[in-house]
Amino acid sequence: MIAKDPKPSMEGGLAKTRRVGPVLPLLVCFLVIVLDGFNTTSISFVVPRLAHEWHLAPALFTTVFVATNIGAAIGFMISGPLAQRFGHRSMGVASVVLFAGSTLVTAYATNIASMSVMRLAAAIGLGAALPIAITAAAGIIGAKHKVAASLLVTTGMSVGAVTGGVAGGPLMSHFGWQSIFVTGGVLPFLLVVAFFRILPARSPVIADAAAVRVSNPLKALFENGLGAYTCLLWLFSFLIFMDVYALLFWVPTLLVDFGFSADHASVGMAAFSIGGLSGNVLMTVAVTMMTLAGRLRVKSALVVGLLLVIISVGSLSQVAVTPAIVLLFIGVIGAGLVNGIMGQTALAVAFYPPEIRATG
Repeated sequence: MIAKDPKPSMEGGLAKTRRVGPVLPLLVCFLVIVLDGFNTTSISFVVPRLAHEWHLAPALFTTVFVATNIGAAIGFMISGPLAQRFGHRSMGVASVVLFAGSTLVTAYATNIASMSVMRLAAAIGLGAALPIAITAAAGIIGAKHKVAASLLVTTGMSVGAVTGGVAGGPLMSHFGWQSIFVTGGVLPFLLVVAFFRILPARSPVIADAAAVRVSNPLKALFENGLGAYTCLLWLFSFLIFMDVYALLFWVPTLLVDFGFSADHASVGMAAFSIGGLSGNVLMTVAVTMMTLAGRLRVKSALVVGLLLVIISVGSLSQVAVTPAIVLLFIGVIGAGLVNGIMGQTALAVAFYPPEIRATG
């Protein structure tokens, strides 16, 4: 059930957002997602080095990857209800602290079991931080450009992954694999104060909507004609994220089989992420132009991107290619899949009302 409070309380969020303007809050959301992307992908290019140092087969690290996926799913599911109850700022800070602290502790892992537990905890924070930051960005910028704003800040996911792919090899060569997790743990702590001081306590969109309250946000996703949209969106999101995480985690390991060194295998992650960043930017530009023209057509861009993925995967598995061509195909796959993530985000922001958007 959806109800309205007779006297909505903005908790200072809207006033603060108007005072500082939208740029700084959007930048904070963007940086959170950059660090989210860095920490989500960090385990993928650490595994080839760890497998060598711990004298283990890379396949044994599947437990770590599964724990990361489970944690991210838990974070996604709990972020909406908790953000509605405690506010986006509180949940944003809690999410950042959780994934920062857990990532930092991961540097002290001594076996697969301990690393799996630490990655599970970190992934819960990572999974919660992403939708909270996206929803906050959509609320900060206003209704007209909410889709473009959400896509813009989500570009940070690819930026963080590119940064990790490019910097991961040199960091591990000079300071060891632990440096990846130390970097990914320390930097988010520097952002906590900015979250607390800049982000509104609650989404300004929700505050402007007369403090709409949803007694059961999960149930609301299937009411008022949203049921079919929700089921299709969740199915599409599940398939897209399954493919993305599988590639994020295993591309560096597969590149070792292609002849890359363990330290240089992170180049594959950079190629995937650069492709993803390109797809992200193209989707953002397209959505912005369509919004200004009064026509929002995300589905066509989704179809084109996924067709590129199918063609690239088929070519990569059937044709004898050079290392450079391998990286090119990986980049195209990244562009298509990340385009899919951006597209499903745009669809969710477009047809869910703000009071249940984070839950959806």
